[in-house]
Amino acid sequence: MNYSLVEIRDNNILALRYFLLEGPEAWAPLQRELQEDDETAAGYVSLLLGAFSVAVRRRFPATPTAAEIMRFVTDFRISREDADLINPLVVEDVIRRAVDTSPLDEDEPEDLTAVLSIKAHILLFLVAEADFSATELERFIEEVVDYTREWLVARRAEMLAGR
Repeated sequence: MNYSLVEIRDNNILALRYFLLEGPEAWAPLQRELQEDDETAAGYVSLLLGAFSVAVRRRFPATPTAAEIMRFVTDFRISREDADLINPLVVEDVIRRAVDTSPLDEDEPEDLTAVLSIKAHILLFLVAEADFSATELERFIEEVVDYTREWLVARRAEMLAGR
């Protein structure tokens, strides 16, 4: 991925806001734009992943215990009608990676689409759990935009350094 071409634009931020308020259905009208090219899709996906990371880091202490993570996994699965389709090990692993705790598996997950879906559902769960006011939601989105832009700058620096 050429991160030098990825930008967070106003339409990405607006799409994130709708996603957080209305769920995945809010992105259905964006399907054509999301499939335009890798960089366009990456703007949306980067912001979604940034929101996931910010939400998880807000939810957990600096160094969560395994028990705190497992309790969250249990609560998350209980909240789902499709709990039997949710792999608790994948949920635990994405949480561990987001809070920089040792992952369950050193290898990166192979099914990135499934992982993105899990992260999106965890994000929505965390936003519902936080029960943001309109002002708090706007602050959260601002924090996500700042975090994601910083993350993209770091990826660009890595590319320039040849990593």
